[in-house]
Amino acid sequence: MNVRTCLGAAAIALVASEAFAISGGGFSLSIQNQDEDGRGYVRMIHATTYAICFRNNLGRAVDAEVSIDGLPMGTWRLTPHRSACVDRPVADTGQFTFYRADSSEGYAVGSGQVARSDKGRISVRFIPEIERHYPTPTPYAPTNRYAPDQELANDAAPSAQYGARSKTSPPSQSRLGAGVTGLSGESDQRFGTTGAIKRDWANAVTLELRLVHDPKLEQPIDPRPLPGRYDRLAPPPV
Repeated sequence: MNVRTCLGAAAIALVASEAFAISGGGFSLSIQNQDEDGRGYVRMIHATTYAICFRNNLGRAVDAEVSIDGLPMGTWRLTPHRSACVDRPVADTGQFTFYRADSSEGYAVGSGQVARSDKGRISVRFIPEIERHYPTPTPYAPTNRYAPDQELANDAAPSAQYGARSKTSPPSQSRLGAGVTGLSGESDQRFGTTGAIKRDWANAVTLELRLVHDPKLEQPIDPRPLPGRYDRLAPPPV
């Protein structure tokens, strides 16, 4: 397995979207410049490119295994106390692009082959390096946090996996819809490879978000005719 590191300033985000991140076990996950609603949903506009940001707050290296819609996108190495954003998979230079699942573009990128539970699911498994010297245990216990199960057809999405948060559903008026990710355009990010670390599997943490389509975010279309279409010229002179 090849573990990648980000090369160049465009690939490293030292100031990621921390305000919108979910966190646990010393790690955090967010979608760059997109808000997470407190229940794991990130509301997106159809055909939007995006980047996945993750941060390692530990004093040791960590491997971040990224998957989207149930498919592995690659593994990236984060050094201690560093952040990174990636906008493409390891095996392709196209940019991650969110599509409404029931759109023509969604079907074109394979929406029909994505399980309902995987649609829009962004998953990052953080596997830290084994401590060379074992310090006093930190006051928190590493936890797993998972994307909410999708019940968007009837706007009921339980959030039991979010610990003390109450079970809430997406607002019925929002009519959130499922989404999938495809690739579009060309990313300028470049990755290098790095050596293996001795992994601390006992302290691995999985953080997940779910991208969903929110029609309220779409800009209204104001149709206008082409210039001159309804011009009416004067009749011939008499």
